[in-house]
Amino acid sequence: MDDMKDQKMETAAPRREKRRKLKTACCVIIVVLAAVLGVAGNFLFDFALNPNGIYTMKMMQNSQAQQAKAAGHGEKQDAEERKARAWFKRRRVSCSMNADDGTKLYGWVFAQNGQRGVTADMNDDGVSTGLSAISGDEPHDYAICLHGYTNEPIGMARYAKRFFDRGMTVLTPAARAHERSGGEYIGMGWPERNDVVKWVREIVRRDPQARILIFGVSMGGATAMDVAGEKLPCQVRCIIEDCGYTSVWDEFSLQLKDVFGLPSFPLLDVANATCNVRAGYDFRTASPVEQLKKATLPMLFIHGDKDTFVPYSMLDQNYDACASKIKQKLTVHGATHAKSAQVDPELYWSTVENFLEANFDA
Repeated sequence: MDDMKDQKMETAAPRREKRRKLKTACCVIIVVLAAVLGVAGNFLFDFALNPNGIYTMKMMQNSQAQQAKAAGHGEKQDAEERKARAWFKRRRVSCSMNADDGTKLYGWVFAQNGQRGVTADMNDDGVSTGLSAISGDEPHDYAICLHGYTNEPIGMARYAKRFFDRGMTVLTPAARAHERSGGEYIGMGWPERNDVVKWVREIVRRDPQARILIFGVSMGGATAMDVAGEKLPCQVRCIIEDCGYTSVWDEFSLQLKDVFGLPSFPLLDVANATCNVRAGYDFRTASPVEQLKKATLPMLFIHGDKDTFVPYSMLDQNYDACASKIKQKLTVHGATHAKSAQVDPELYWSTVENFLEANFDA
């Protein structure tokens, strides 16, 4: 009997050692995988949202643009864009504001009263008196034009001039971590929704009779839809969005597949966790579709049917989610991302004008 017990013990010892080694190996593998995923998640976060990252989306876009230009296929500005940009640089008035979290934000004002070339100091409320161009005098019409991802306010020159020529004072804010505005990371429209609301309130404070349009393209369009779900002063009359995405999660899932050929799980989940820690917002929560379920203002949705960066299918998803009683959508055939106003300007601007006559001017 004792011999049998000794034999069993001798057999069991190697088994226990094998199990111990297996557990150790599993733990090592888990730690290594976690470390790899952590590095990958931080890389993706920096690539998409950190303008000061080692390698960013904007760097890749710039490289692709340079290659296309060298090959003779570079994007060319049309006559309207060139004239609008020259007007933008000549006519702009600088303004700035402290966001609720203390981030310093900048923008450009184009006032109907002829003031130009002013950079002003901050008042006690953290809003620059460069907005003194907004005096409360007639006309009382305003357009806030919101630019796209990795773009700048001057990228809205075409739209800003159209609204200015319509008799509106135009504000083109720079989103967080864009152009002159502060902020470490790009907010994809989510923290910016609160910034836009504060810009709106400052206009209303200076001109209680204001009538305000919120207009945005691409990320600016998503920001406009995010704003639609917030509590807004009655002076905001309507919102127009052009090619905005349904949610940050949806857009990044698409880009992860298109740029890197990778599925969203698990890398996007890790990047999302990184964003929660470093930037303070969640890809799923940052959702225009969810915000639109609370919308009440008249809304116009515009999208090009050849858009692959923000897929054309997102137009219907946004439109269907919108709870506004008055809503309208426009498809511009043949237009790629953010090119609808260039591909068919007559259709684009006649639709915008009819929408404004019915919902802004009335």
